[in-house]
Amino acid sequence: MFKKIFLVSCAVLGIAGLPHYAQDISSVLEDRDETAAPEAKIMAATKPAPQSQAHYTTGVRAASIALDGAGHFSENFRVNGHSVHGLIDTGATYVALNVSTARNLGLGLTNSDFRHQVTTANGKTSAALIVLDRMEVGSITVRNVEAFVLSDQALSKTLIGMSFMSKLKSYHVKGNRLELIN
Repeated sequence: MFKKIFLVSCAVLGIAGLPHYAQDISSVLEDRDETAAPEAKIMAATKPAPQSQAHYTTGVRAASIALDGAGHFSENFRVNGHSVHGLIDTGATYVALNVSTARNLGLGLTNSDFRHQVTTANGKTSAALIVLDRMEVGSITVRNVEAFVLSDQALSKTLIGMSFMSKLKSYHVKGNRLELIN
């Protein structure tokens, strides 16, 4: 009995430093066999991350995004028909793209388009406000999504902010997955 309590305590302490949404102890305790060799116990605790998936449920369009190894929800989106890897950021008001991604999408921006001042984690910078015709993830399509375009130095990855998320019917975290429903 003491051995079992000690193993559970070690598992809990091992995940205590993770963000609250990543502290799913069931993944650590699943398939744990106390008679197994230590190597087998380590293997049981290091299962591969679940893959994202989209599915239809009685006419409802949904997508499920797995928590990645860095503790974020990120996925490949289709933006105006082009594949773009995006990180879900509910703290961002708008979807945010860098200039290189905007160019790959065929958006022709001029210096005069960068007339908005925004504050990012990297400080203040200029941004161009645009409207994306459509964004898709799994079976979900959202149209007319406002987005900011920032310089490549100000933004290294695409952020999927509330201008996309607020157009969904709902979204919630279930286990280590972000469920999007439209």
